[in-house]
Amino acid sequence: MTTGAAVTQVDRSRRVPARPWAWAPALVLTGCALLLVLATCAVLAADPQPRRQRIYIVSSYDRGYLWSQSTHAGLMAAMRRYDYLADQAEVDRFTQTDNLDTARVVLRKAWMDTKRRNSSTDPAETTLRIMRDLEAFGPDLVMLGDDNAAKYIGAQLLDTEVPVVFWGINGLPLKYGLVDSMDRPGHNVTGVWQPGYFREGLEYLKRLVPEARTFAILACDSETARPKVKQIQALAADGRLPLLLVETVQTNDFETFKRRTLDLAGRVDAFFVLNHDTLRDATGSHVDTLAVGRWYLEQVRKPEVSNEDQFVREGTLLTANNSGFNQGFMAFEMAYDVLEQGLNPGLMRTRAPERGPLMVNRERASMLGIDLAPLAPLIEEYVDAALALRPPAEVPGQP
Repeated sequence: MTTGAAVTQVDRSRRVPARPWAWAPALVLTGCALLLVLATCAVLAADPQPRRQRIYIVSSYDRGYLWSQSTHAGLMAAMRRYDYLADQAEVDRFTQTDNLDTARVVLRKAWMDTKRRNSSTDPAETTLRIMRDLEAFGPDLVMLGDDNAAKYIGAQLLDTEVPVVFWGINGLPLKYGLVDSMDRPGHNVTGVWQPGYFREGLEYLKRLVPEARTFAILACDSETARPKVKQIQALAADGRLPLLLVETVQTNDFETFKRRTLDLAGRVDAFFVLNHDTLRDATGSHVDTLAVGRWYLEQVRKPEVSNEDQFVREGTLLTANNSGFNQGFMAFEMAYDVLEQGLNPGLMRTRAPERGPLMVNRERASMLGIDLAPLAPLIEEYVDAALALRPPAEVPGQP
């Protein structure tokens, strides 16, 4: 009988017994080896090596866009929370290069730049470029940031084998045909949408400026702004707002935007400032968001409310924040459940985060001569500077 390294031959014809316990050392060695194997298996079972996931991220906009910076920060925070990113150095490397390859994850990010590249042919060309890169990358999951990524890239990925998680869709995501219902999407796509918090913002403005009775909406005519305008108008029509809606400015012509804004400044008590990022000047050139913001802040002396932190960072007075950070964070939580828990996107109800902090811009309040004391117990975050009034070199992500 072979028992490891030692071998004892038994001559059965003479019935000569082997030496007592000659097999003991081999048995001990075999037992130790077995214990070592069992211990190793136990360690591996207790702490399995995670599979390296490949995640492709598409942003509708550009890295200098303040909303995209907020959603990116939330996404990075969630990846660190769930150990996809080891430290801030990995966050910084991915943020700067749009690529990251570690033992835990392979990331790539593409930018559609639809605020500036929005001609009739741009979306198709951008979609083709990104889909070629995405297919070559071979993702385990795709994340789509905001409306245009969902509309154009989502349509290409619908009902494929690749799971998709979106964030930042304005209004209900049913409009793009990516989900059958909010509670049971039914396909390979699910994600996070924006509820708005428009009424809450106006209620806070009313508390800060109680004499305000009327307001107007200021917005560009974009995929992003249209559903927001409709939601505010619907709330106004139902009598659910604390101020009376007088008029809506919705255009992509900067001269028209300026003329109508100045006209309304003499007729309303406040403004609801929405997106103003697809405006073009008389030559047809795109006007940067912060350039529009600078013009507005310098020309208009009326209190205003916005629905996102990006606009308060830009310089508007306040927001009941429809947080970009929360959008990105929640979207990755859903992506984690797909990748690590094996959940089916088609069975994961779409979600909307809770409201972010009530934010107020101190510089704008000072410009308007507004005392912040009435809202002080409620203000959850202060922004000290108006980025639209700063030199471009002082604005994060600007060239």
